[in-house]
Amino acid sequence: MKRRVVEDPRGSFSMAAGWLFADLLLVLAMLFLAANTMGIHPPPPPTHPTPTPTPQKVLAQLEQSHHSFTISVDTGALLAGNQSAANSVMHQIAGQPFLQGRSAGLIIVFGRARANCEQEHAYDIAQKVYNLVHQLGQSDATFSKIADYDTLCNIRDDVNAIDIDIFLFVQSKA
Repeated sequence: MKRRVVEDPRGSFSMAAGWLFADLLLVLAMLFLAANTMGIHPPPPPTHPTPTPTPQKVLAQLEQSHHSFTISVDTGALLAGNQSAANSVMHQIAGQPFLQGRSAGLIIVFGRARANCEQEHAYDIAQKVYNLVHQLGQSDATFSKIADYDTLCNIRDDVNAIDIDIFLFVQSKA
C-alpha cells in the first residue's frame, strides 16, 4: 500500500519567504557598497586665473545729527527771480558757522505757508532754494556734493522765512 505524502503548505511558503528575504538583503548590501564606492569628485581646477579683488571705494557717510536754521527771505522777490533776493538766500546759507571747513551732504528745505502750501507757493520757494544751493555748489566746495530732498512745507505765520536742515559728511580722521 502506498502511502500518500501530503506536503505541509506552510513549510514551502516559509522556505520561499526565507530565500526572498536573503535575496533582498543581498540586493541592499550591493546597493550600499556601490553607493559608498562612488566618490564625489572635486571640481576641476579653473583654466583661467582667479581675479584678484580690487579694493572698494569707501562710501561717504553722513553724520547722524543735522543742523537746523532759519533764514529770512523776500518770498515775492525770490519767486519773481530777483537776483538780490537770491544772493541774500545764498549768502545766509553759506554763512552758517557750522559749515566752515565742512562738506554738506544733504539739505532739506521747508517753505512756509500760513494755511495752504500749494496756494501760497511754499513748495516753489523750497525748490528755488534747492536750485540756489546747487548753484552755490559750482563755486563753493562745501556744497559741491550736496543732495536735496523733496520740497516740504511748514505751516507758520511768518511766510518770509525758510527752515533748513543740513546733514554734513562725517569728517575723515587724518
